[in-house]
Amino acid sequence: MNMFLIPGLAALAGAVLAALVVWLLERRRQANLALQWQEEKHQLREPLAQLPLLNEQLQAATRQQREMESRAHQLAAEKARLEERLAGQEEKLAFAEKSRELLKQEFENLSAKIFEQRSKQLQEQQHQGLDGVLKPFREQLHDFRRRVDQIHSDETRTQATLMEQLSQLRGLNQQMHEDAKNLTDALKGQVKTQGNWGEMILERVLESSGLTRGREYETQVAFKDESGQRRLPDAIVRLPENKDVVVDAKVSLLAYERLSSASSQEEREQALREHLASLRSHIKGLDIKDYSGLEGIQSLDFVLLFIPIEGAFMVAMEQDSSLYTDAFARNIVLVSPTTLLVTLRTIQNIWRYEYQNRNALDIADRAGKICDQVSLIDESLGDLGDKLNKAHNAWETTHSRLTQGRGNLLRQANQLMDLGAKARRALPRADDEDEPASS
Repeated sequence: MNMFLIPGLAALAGAVLAALVVWLLERRRQANLALQWQEEKHQLREPLAQLPLLNEQLQAATRQQREMESRAHQLAAEKARLEERLAGQEEKLAFAEKSRELLKQEFENLSAKIFEQRSKQLQEQQHQGLDGVLKPFREQLHDFRRRVDQIHSDETRTQATLMEQLSQLRGLNQQMHEDAKNLTDALKGQVKTQGNWGEMILERVLESSGLTRGREYETQVAFKDESGQRRLPDAIVRLPENKDVVVDAKVSLLAYERLSSASSQEEREQALREHLASLRSHIKGLDIKDYSGLEGIQSLDFVLLFIPIEGAFMVAMEQDSSLYTDAFARNIVLVSPTTLLVTLRTIQNIWRYEYQNRNALDIADRAGKICDQVSLIDESLGDLGDKLNKAHNAWETTHSRLTQGRGNLLRQANQLMDLGAKARRALPRADDEDEPASS
């Protein structure tokens, strides 16, 4: 019996051991899965946190695209309306030219008819004098010529007006063409022209921010670095406590123009790579310039790199998620027109609070000075009161000596006048002296 029991126990022990090994392996696998899940959750936390910002940027870009499409439809409708108006004016001009030819032909026919009628009248009225026949003809011919001249003058003025309107329409059409060409040239033309266009967009954003030129921001201020090389930041935004933010708008968008006009996926991918490379190259160059180290700039140690086209900014952020963080590591912050405007509006609010604080401090300082002056005036009034009291006491003493007492000075003077002393003015009587009796 023991022989059968031992193999059974061994088999049972082996099964238990195998189950324990399987349980341990499963637990280890679950622990690894839990750790892997935590790591993936941690990795997804930052993209999920950025998702609302990306959604807002996407919505802003969508709104801007819709506005641009709406503007394009409006321009197309305006162009169609102008072309229709131009066609109508040309039709009127052709009608006027045709009318002039008809009037000319009518004048010739009418002249021939009148001449024929007058010839018949001359033949029928040969007995009448030549003057009697030609005088009405001359008058009618003069009236007719005056009428024709008036018609021709009116027609000339009409043609001049039409030509002026046509010239204005051509000028407007040319201006629209030049505006479209300027935008195209800014994207694919010379780098200097593109830079000027970027600076113009930057200037518009600055003007819309509520900041004041010359006080809260300046543009095109020249500096020199340690080597004497001239530096020209596009804009410097001032902050309270003598801090500055430098804005650079010289980024190249040639590759983005090729990306927008690409006709194939291969061209688009190539242009996208060039666009991202161009931005990274500009970030590197901007880092080398080190605007924050220039004498005269109290920088916050970072520079705003302004990308003047919202779409160029969005596509770069979507295709290269590390571009923003890499630039930030170099103390460079990428901004689009929308994000720059939000930043500048925030700075404008900071300045508003700063001015309010300065006013409060000035009011407190002035209040302290007023309190000091009130204290000084109170001391002066106290001194003045003491001096007035002393003067009043001296007056009372002097007046008492003059008018009071049996031997006061005023009584003695009156006694002298009673004895016959002459005086120009009468003296008052002392307070305790009665009027003398008359003899």
